Amino acid sequence: MFYYADIPDEWKIKPYLPVMPILWQFYQELGWKRTTEYFKECQDSAYDFFEDRLNESIKTSELVFKGKIKEPDKVLSYVISIPPVTIRSDLVQGTTKLLGGDSFDVTWVALDDVSQEIFILLNAHCEDGIPVDWWMVRSEDELLDRRHMKLGYKTRNLPIRMKNFNKTAMRLFDVLTDIRNERTPWWAKSDYTVSIVWVSYAVELFLQGSNYETLTKIFDGWAARELYGLPDYIFSMFSNLPSVLGGMFYGGKQSFVSKITQLTTGGHLYYQPIEERTLKRHTASTPEIFDILKRRAMDNGVPLPIQSLNSTMPNIKKKSEPDTRFVVKYPDKNFINVEDMGLTFDELIQGVYFDITVETQPGEKFDESRVLSKGIGSKTKFTR
Repeated sequence: MFYYADIPDEWKIKPYLPVMPILWQFYQELGWKRTTEYFKECQDSAYDFFEDRLNESIKTSELVFKGKIKEPDKVLSYVISIPPVTIRSDLVQGTTKLLGGDSFDVTWVALDDVSQEIFILLNAHCEDGIPVDWWMVRSEDELLDRRHMKLGYKTRNLPIRMKNFNKTAMRLFDVLTDIRNERTPWWAKSDYTVSIVWVSYAVELFLQGSNYETLTKIFDGWAARELYGLPDYIFSMFSNLPSVLGGMFYGGKQSFVSKITQLTTGGHLYYQPIEERTLKRHTASTPEIFDILKRRAMDNGVPLPIQSLNSTMPNIKKKSEPDTRFVVKYPDKNFINVEDMGLTFDELIQGVYFDITVETQPGEKFDESRVLSKGIGSKTKFTR
C-alpha cells in the first residue's frame, strides 16, 4: 500500500487526486513509479488513440448521413466537443450543433503533470453538426515555439506563465485562433473554443467506463475550485461565443449530467470502450492497470445512473485523514453485476449500450435483455 504523502510535490495534479478515484487506486496499489510509467505509455500512444477515435467518429457520421447504418439509435460514436463522452449516432448532428454551432473548431490542450508545458493539442472541426476534420500537435512540434503576439511568451510555456487555468485558456485562444486560421483559412470565421486539461485528469476521464461516471468527473473538474476548495480548476474553456455547454455547468452536477446524457444517449447507460489498438498496447505494457479496471467493473460492479447522479465527494480538504478522503460516496452500493447480463470484461471494455436509464432502480432484474448493442461505431453488433 502506498500513501498520499509519498507522492512528489512536483506532480502538479497531486492536490486534485481526491477527485480522481481511478488514478488514486492505481497509485495506492502500484506506487508512484509504476503509475507514472503508465502515464508515459498513455502519452506515447496518444496519437494512435485519438486517430482511432476521431476517424471512427467521422466514418460513423458519414455512414449515418448516407443511410447505411440501420439502427443509428443503437450505434454510439464520440462527441467532438467533449472527447471523453460518447453519443448515439442519431443524435450527433442535433447535439453537436446545439453545443457548438453550425461551424466550429474546438481545441483540447493537455498539459504535462510535472513540467506544466503543453503536451498535446487536439483540434477538431464540425460543419452542420458533422465532424469533418481533425489535426494534432505533439509537444516536440516547433509550432509550440510560436510566441504570443502581445506577451512574447512561447505557446508551450503559456500555462507556466499564466498561473491559472482560466487565464491560460484565454491566452492560448489568442495564439491558437491565428494558427487555426492559417491552417484552415476557409474556416477562419467559424466559432472557436479552447479547452485545457491536465494529462492525468484526461486519462481519468477516458478510463471511467460508464458515461454517467465520466460526466460526473467532468463536472468535478470544472467545480474543483469553487465546490471543493482546490487550488484551481482541473480544466477550463474559453470561447468566442456564449457556450451552451458552459451554461449547463451552473445548474449543478445532477442537472448537468442529466442534460448531457439526454442529449447524447437519450439518458441510457453506455459503458464506453477503449480502442482496440490502444487496449492491446496498454495490456501488453501495463497489464496490472487493466487488472485494476477489471476488478472495478466485474467485482465492484457498474453504478446505476441514479447512483452516479446522487454520488458525492467526502470532505476532500480533511487532511487529517489524507488516505480516506478520496472515496466517492454513493447512496446505495448495490451496483450492476454485468455478469448477470452475460457479459465478460473483454466484451464490456469494447463498449456496451444498455437499456438502463436514470429511472432504473437498484434491485431490479438485470439480464441479457438489458443489452441493446455491443461495440462502437461501424463495428457495432446489435443484440435485440
